[in-house]
Amino acid sequence: MQISNEFANGIIADLIKVVYDGFGGASRLRCYLVGRTLLNNLINNFNLNLENLEMPEALKRVLEATKRAGIIGDADLSLNDPVLELKLHHCRFSAVPKKLKESSVPIFVCPCTNICLGLIEDKFGLDTEIMSITQEENKCKIKILLFK
Repeated sequence: MQISNEFANGIIADLIKVVYDGFGGASRLRCYLVGRTLLNNLINNFNLNLENLEMPEALKRVLEATKRAGIIGDADLSLNDPVLELKLHHCRFSAVPKKLKESSVPIFVCPCTNICLGLIEDKFGLDTEIMSITQEENKCKIKILLFK
């Protein structure tokens, strides 16, 4: 038996709200790992070879694998050093930010973004911080600061 996407997203939104209720603005510093374990899963399941790639190309491959896994519909990225911008289209988690807005909780965590942040930190040795996450219809726009 599979759990419906709606049910899973409701649980994720509730958990994020509980964390936010407990830690307030510090929540974003405590949830930066959510979703990062999926990176190894994508690398193994899709035989991703990320060796000898520059950061944008490595990110594109990971986002393509995320798409092939059925987690997102599509993605765009742009890097204007030191800011990385991701646009995730038709994400399976897109109901989570909507539910958080209804609860007056800011959007501060994104599992798909955290997959990319884990790659950047592990493979390219940069630190990352999500600057903002905004959602419009079926698209999330995420701005990320990259630094040493």
